[in-house]
Amino acid sequence: MNSALAALIGLTLAIILIIKKVSPVYSLMLGALTGGLLSGAGLVTTVDHMLSGVKDITPAILRILAAGVLSGVLIKTGAAESISHTIVHKLGKKHVYLAVAISTMLLTGVGVFIDVAVITVAPIALMLGQRLSISKAKLLLAMVGGGKCGNIMSPNPNTIIAAENYGAPLPSVMGAGVLPALIGLIVVIYVILPLLPSG
Repeated sequence: MNSALAALIGLTLAIILIIKKVSPVYSLMLGALTGGLLSGAGLVTTVDHMLSGVKDITPAILRILAAGVLSGVLIKTGAAESISHTIVHKLGKKHVYLAVAISTMLLTGVGVFIDVAVITVAPIALMLGQRLSISKAKLLLAMVGGGKCGNIMSPNPNTIIAAENYGAPLPSVMGAGVLPALIGLIVVIYVILPLLPSG
């Protein structure tokens, strides 16, 4: 059988098993094994290829896990909330949109997932919004926009895999995202937000 077709069948099998609530790990392993056998590679060769693939992606997986651990530590210790409070306090009421955007940007920039960063900053943002009669929609957009900007330069799975595949140091790949992240932040706060209605 054609190897591309065999791989497609193996992938389809893995997806069906995952939908049927079989463990994703076992589903993917069975799908890979099926695809290898259907392509005519043989059991030994297929298993060798599977082990080789695991060996190649293990460093990336470990880095992703480390980023997750850092995220958990920041949240559990209250450091994430403290960072948000400090930024909002320092920038003041006049720059409240910029403050909440920078808060979520910095949290996602150090590895916190966007949804978690928004949930962390949201209580502060809502409190300020109520006190200053600011649009909740604008505050939410500022937080999500800031989170997306932070994600560009964060040690997220995409950044880690790009660094692995191109043989580039992870800090360099993250550093390359700083300028686009800052430009994105400026566009969100000073171009997109003013276009929204105040209500």
